[in-house]
Amino acid sequence: MTLIIVVILVALAFEFINGFHDTANSIATVVSTKVLTPRQAILLAAVTNLIGALIGHAVAKTVSSGLVDAKFVTTATIICALFGGIVWNLLTWWLGLPSSSTHALVGGLCGATLASAQGNWKAIIWSTEKIKDGKVVMEGVLHKVIWPMLASPIIGLVVGFLLMTLLYALLRNARPMWVNRFFGRSQIFSAGYMGFAHGLADAQKTMGIITLALVTATTAGSFEQLPSWLGFLRMDKSPVAEHQIQAIMKGSKDPAAAEILSKEAEMLQAGEFKESFHALAALAFEADGEPETAARERELAKATHQQAVANENARIMPKIPVIGPMVAAKQTDWAKVLDGEMKKARETGKDPLAAAAKKVQDVTPDVPVWIKIVCAIIMAAGTSAGGWRIIKTMGHKMVKIQPVHGFAAETTAATLLAVTGKFGMTVSTTHAITTAIMGVGATKRFSAIDGQIVKKILGAWVLTLPAAGGVAYAAMWLWLKIAG
Repeated sequence: MTLIIVVILVALAFEFINGFHDTANSIATVVSTKVLTPRQAILLAAVTNLIGALIGHAVAKTVSSGLVDAKFVTTATIICALFGGIVWNLLTWWLGLPSSSTHALVGGLCGATLASAQGNWKAIIWSTEKIKDGKVVMEGVLHKVIWPMLASPIIGLVVGFLLMTLLYALLRNARPMWVNRFFGRSQIFSAGYMGFAHGLADAQKTMGIITLALVTATTAGSFEQLPSWLGFLRMDKSPVAEHQIQAIMKGSKDPAAAEILSKEAEMLQAGEFKESFHALAALAFEADGEPETAARERELAKATHQQAVANENARIMPKIPVIGPMVAAKQTDWAKVLDGEMKKARETGKDPLAAAAKKVQDVTPDVPVWIKIVCAIIMAAGTSAGGWRIIKTMGHKMVKIQPVHGFAAETTAATLLAVTGKFGMTVSTTHAITTAIMGVGATKRFSAIDGQIVKKILGAWVLTLPAAGGVAYAAMWLWLKIAG
């Protein structure tokens, strides 16, 4: 229990330091163009970050379940992962370099998990299929980290350049005073959009880490004697349910497993765990030759699914134009998914029931609201405490910008973050806004960009994943030596 509290506190420390980096990036342009004061920009970022963080979930799910094999993750692993990210973030913050907190955290998680698995590279999920929001998607470091890491800077640079070129063409006959006044006001909205997109895409990383820690502790039985007033820490996947799922994955035909899963499901609120447990119990009952009980479980899974669909349809946010599609969730029909998984397993000669159980084991919870609110507040506090170093690099040293440039850069970066955040890709806010500013600045002339600053930034980008991963690996290796 003590270690879980330590994990949460260290994760919040990382989120505070993240405020030096990523949220500072998101408000750098609006401060540098003097449209808002730092205090006003921080307030705007805090509010819009909170809104984005509260309505998004895809990125947090990627971090909590889509990058490393959870069986190699312990509470100590998460602490060491955060330590790796914190060390690299503090170093680059001190140097004033806008390195990626996103990739520092991902690198730390991969490095610590690799050490925890005794150098077994299979502990890192490179590429795999998963079910998310009712669709088959490609998960893993390759699809959710590497490809977006390579593509997002190019997209930010090109789109920023094209958008600024278009604005120059449209405004070539406009008076400079009118342009500055109009885009000074417009930049408030683009900065708000940037904050929203940052919350939707980037503020969820630490939320995912805390959720992963709580799921790990719950399934390990660490919360069995938890006081009632701390019940909010407990996740839905209990040690009993996890044990039965693992037993089925190993080929167990114990008829008690289906009954236990059904009872576990009945104790849960409506959601993916409840539905998937009932769906898996139905398949287990069928395998045990109990068709009537299996039919009952299928009906319970169906009723749970319909309730989830009704709850989603009742939400207001998905009905809002433009923003709605970003936050709408398609509910997974777990009975249909598991039937399809069993069919695929039969075709490849695998145990169908074990394949279905593996899919259920991969189910992860949405991030609890209390985690979202706490992380958003801590990030805002971090921005107010130390973000000015990064703001000066982004908005003053790299290229001189006016409100129209800030508007173009923020709109470009925010759209990139919002789209990738919807698909659960861990795209760096740093990469998005920095390359957008470069693209916008290049429309003046390429010499307007300070090449030395850009080289330092690129160097920090290249080093972030391996550096944070190396620190986390060393920390975890040392922890294992001391502990055992």
